[in-house]
Amino acid sequence: MAEKLLDPTGASERTVDTTLAPRLRKLTGLTVGLLENAKPNASVLLTETARELCRAHGVSDFVMYQKGYFGTPAEESLIQRILHNCDFVVAGIGD
Repeated sequence: MAEKLLDPTGASERTVDTTLAPRLRKLTGLTVGLLENAKPNASVLLTETARELCRAHGVSDFVMYQKGYFGTPAEESLIQRILHNCDFVVAGIGD
């Protein structure tokens, strides 16, 4: 008898697209979205990451976003805002 594995995120009912986005050729002039998981120090880590991307790779701007709760996937409305306002995103966790 086979055991059924449960997805703890609750997302097992939806189809998952695992296609990777094409790699960016350069970051100069782009806007990075920073997605933090609402845990302590996530925004600190991501802000420093963004500053380094600006300094070393010419990223022009960054925008910080926060998930509603660290234990759940990002809300679809948040994902859409990031897609419309940013060229790429870096997700980070804290604690």
